[in-house]
Amino acid sequence: MSVILSHVSMTYGDDHLYAGVTFELHRADRVALLGRNGSGKTTLLRLIGGALTPTAGHITTAGRLAYLPQFTDLPEVPLLDAVRPPALDEALQQLRLAESGLTDPTHEVLNVYGAAEETYRLLGGYDFDQRAAEVLHELELNPGWNAERLSGGQRRRTLLARLLLTPADTYLLDEPTNHLDWPSLEWLEGWVQASPAAFLIVSHDRAFLDATVTRCAELERGELREYPGNYTEAIAVKRNLREARERQYQAHQRKAQSLEQERVNVQQRAASTDRYNHKRKKPGNKKFAKMRAQDVARTLARRAKALEQRLDRMEAPKRLLTEPNLVRVALSGGADGPHDVLGLSNVALAVGDRPLLQGLTAHVRRGEKVAVVGPNGSGKSTLLRALLGQLEPSGGELRRAELAVQWSGQHGEELAAFSTQREALLAADDCLTPQRMYEVLAPLGLPRNLEHRVQDLSGGQRTRLSLARLSLTAAQLLILDEPTNHLDHAAIESLQAVLQSYSGTLIFASHDRQLVADVATRYWWLEEGELRDVTDLGLETRGNGGTP
Repeated sequence: MSVILSHVSMTYGDDHLYAGVTFELHRADRVALLGRNGSGKTTLLRLIGGALTPTAGHITTAGRLAYLPQFTDLPEVPLLDAVRPPALDEALQQLRLAESGLTDPTHEVLNVYGAAEETYRLLGGYDFDQRAAEVLHELELNPGWNAERLSGGQRRRTLLARLLLTPADTYLLDEPTNHLDWPSLEWLEGWVQASPAAFLIVSHDRAFLDATVTRCAELERGELREYPGNYTEAIAVKRNLREARERQYQAHQRKAQSLEQERVNVQQRAASTDRYNHKRKKPGNKKFAKMRAQDVARTLARRAKALEQRLDRMEAPKRLLTEPNLVRVALSGGADGPHDVLGLSNVALAVGDRPLLQGLTAHVRRGEKVAVVGPNGSGKSTLLRALLGQLEPSGGELRRAELAVQWSGQHGEELAAFSTQREALLAADDCLTPQRMYEVLAPLGLPRNLEHRVQDLSGGQRTRLSLARLSLTAAQLLILDEPTNHLDHAAIESLQAVLQSYSGTLIFASHDRQLVADVATRYWWLEEGELRDVTDLGLETRGNGGTP
């Protein structure tokens, strides 16, 4: 058994993150850790990794443990040295120190050298350079690069490479798919599937979780619930469980209401019977009639009391709270407008003096949904900038019809011109009243203060503010660059439903393979400076040796 959590609780000041969490991770288990942004997923990984101490409860780990954090620094060394595991680096230093003593090979010196060499060998030191070169190649990294000068995406992939080269019995992966393109994602999936180690994975990539995990644990409202299967299977189980619990709860409510109504009726009858009126009785033994009425009243009262006790003993089934849907926007764009939306004829694009794309020829018609896909650095964002008119082609002709366009950048770049949420919303619709602005912000989980500064919003909040602006614009063309950035699973699925129902024209770039598969009707594949316009991405990937 690799990891055991027993009644773990975590509190930050007055904020109770979770309480009584119990969880086990066994050898060869592959588990996804799910939850909304801020639910404590990263905190739980850090607790297991030993970086934090729980407020209550116990965490037990066995064997070697490796943790991939979302953010960390890298030393200013060649990349090959940066990805060497700390234990192996220490073993290498000890081996070199032992080698220096071989000039005087006493029995003690030879024993020290033998022990150091054995440790280095067991940690995989002799074939490390070869293994490291293979991993770096798959992650599109050069062993000779200086780790201190890497881009954000390259640094992330370097951290992942170091983790993959660290022998461990348990791997804790916090967003391992960030900044990976499709080929790297599929390679990482294969690596996880082939490893005998245990994995606890936090990832917003639904396709990655479907391919790698066999169990899901979800942090929700301070509790940890487990569901069998990969991500899609686990969500289906959760949905069915929620629906079954809701049916049980509603059946209980109907039964309780029926018993309560019966109790009230019996109680009223008892009270009425007990009010004996001798004037309404026929001549005869009125004393006997009164006694009989009192007996009936007492019987009815006992029955009412029994019904009340039965109601008290009825235990309502535990009702799973309705899951809030943070992204509730309905895009108002329609199919109105010109039939021919975009046309590219032998277009060339360059960044500075460096040619990036050439010979781009494609056509987009009204209502089509085009996904721009390809390896990192292939020019996806550059192409979207050109379609928006932010970058002039260095050659060829790019035609765009006169229509309303709305766009969203990877990091909310379109929001840079606005100081407050009010300004950002009014720029999308200058007729908005304050009440309407509140109605737009509230369902998206954004601050209610209209004067809240845009620069103070988190990455996820900036993405949702961009979505709020989209919902206010009757755009006929949407151009989105990585629209799922910083969104959790529930928000991504809501966004996906919105884009599927959108009746206008959509062009978007995304690393979310599930979003691409479920929303796009065609694909522009960018690679080696060229664009291939395809309608079946599966055929395209199979044509490239099975790797997109």
